[in-house]
Amino acid sequence: MIKMGMLNLVLSNISHKPATRLYPFEIRETYKEFKGRIVINPENCILCGLCQKKCPPDAITVTKADKTWEINLFRCIMCTECVTGCPKDCLSISNERPKTGAKETVKVVVPIVEKPKAASKAASPK
Repeated sequence: MIKMGMLNLVLSNISHKPATRLYPFEIRETYKEFKGRIVINPENCILCGLCQKKCPPDAITVTKADKTWEINLFRCIMCTECVTGCPKDCLSISNERPKTGAKETVKVVVPIVEKPKAASKAASPK
C-alpha cells in the first residue's frame, strides 16, 4: 500500500520546474570577483622572474635563455601572489571559467625588444 504523502510529493515535483540548471544548455554567468585564470600580457613582460619567486606552489617557470613564461594550471592555487608581485603589471586575473579538458601547462614566448643603444659622441659627425 502506497502512502499518500509520497504520491503528493511525486505529483508536486512533476508540476514544478526542475530545481537544477540544465548545465550544458544553461550556463550561469560568472561573478565579478570570480578567479578564473591567470592571463599574461607578453608585450610588457621583462622576464624578471618575480612571479616565479612569489608563487607558493611553484606553478610558474620563467626561462630567460628561451624567453619563455610557463604556468602549470594544475598546480596553480589562484592565490594571486604572482599578479601582485609583477612590477610591470603584465599578469592579471580573468573571471572567465577555464575550459574543461584544458592543457596542464600554458607556455608563452615573450618577445623581448632590445632597446637601441645611444650613439657615442665620438662617432657622431659635427
